[in-house]
Amino acid sequence: MSDTHSRPLLSSDHVFSAAFFLVLLFLLYQAGRFIEPFLSAVIWAAVIVIVLYPLHAKILKLARGRRNLAAGVMTVFTLILVIGPAVLLFALLTAQVVDLFSAATEFVQSGRFVEVWNRVKTSSLGALLGHPALAELDIKSHLIKGLGDFSAGMAGQLGLLIKNTLLAILNLFIMLFVIFFFFRDGKTYASELTDILPFPKNHKQSIMEKLSNTFSAVLNGLFLVALLQGFLTAVGFFIFGVPFGIFWGFMAMIASLLPFGGTALIWIPGALYLFLKGSTLKAALLAVWGVLFVSTPDNFLKPLLIGRKAKLPTFFLFLGILGGINVYGILGVLFGPMIVTLLTAFIQIYREEYAER
Repeated sequence: MSDTHSRPLLSSDHVFSAAFFLVLLFLLYQAGRFIEPFLSAVIWAAVIVIVLYPLHAKILKLARGRRNLAAGVMTVFTLILVIGPAVLLFALLTAQVVDLFSAATEFVQSGRFVEVWNRVKTSSLGALLGHPALAELDIKSHLIKGLGDFSAGMAGQLGLLIKNTLLAILNLFIMLFVIFFFFRDGKTYASELTDILPFPKNHKQSIMEKLSNTFSAVLNGLFLVALLQGFLTAVGFFIFGVPFGIFWGFMAMIASLLPFGGTALIWIPGALYLFLKGSTLKAALLAVWGVLFVSTPDNFLKPLLIGRKAKLPTFFLFLGILGGINVYGILGVLFGPMIVTLLTAFIQIYREEYAER
């Protein structure tokens, strides 16, 4: 009998490998279940550490290589100058959401909407609304329904917000704990994670370089610009007297991530609000503010900051952002483009290793 027929189909090495990977997958699954309730805190901690790591490197040098001291200093710095203001802003935003919900509910129930609508019909906008193409649309009913849905949606979100307050506080402490260890040992974790990837060294370097470039491009070119536009929108609303400026500034930050419309979807209704109130001069000034200081910088800041770092077509970049937000929430701003980047990197590896052969 030949050696081929005498050789067993399953050797001890095959059995060991199968058992090993089954146990490994089971342990990874269990570990994932452990960390799932606090996954957002861990991810935000990682994002903060990556952003502040150049500063940590300088602090570590000043501390003469004492990692615990440097990590402790950076954790306190993060708490005071990053997390503290973010929590304060969140508290102010929550308070304005509550006030906005109350105002929207009272506006619909008191019948003041009818007064505003009659004022619109007698203003210069009345001719536009009387156009035959718009006359067939029951705009008034749609607006009333939209305001009602908005109030109902806000009520549901408020309940969810109050329910998750204790979880948010717990996540804050977990985030600080994770931030300390990521500052202290994060570089080691990243190196070990890269080493276990089953790819040649050149592919590992290519993947990590693309992820780093995409993260930097999205953070600098999208997130920081969105933060600036939201801040400027809130300042403009505060200066010219549009209420709930912090809330609308936050909404402008979200709208700035959209490929079409952007922050104009927020400051144009703000200018219309002032116009309908009779503050024509303030409405015009807010419109000028929106064009010059909010929307226009977006046209040159994003290309300047993103540059060619991400090496992704604009279409795929925004598709990744919008899809990421839909799946992962606000973290999708980072996750979406990075997943698209990983996909393109793996396609390139496939082409080099398999398709071309």
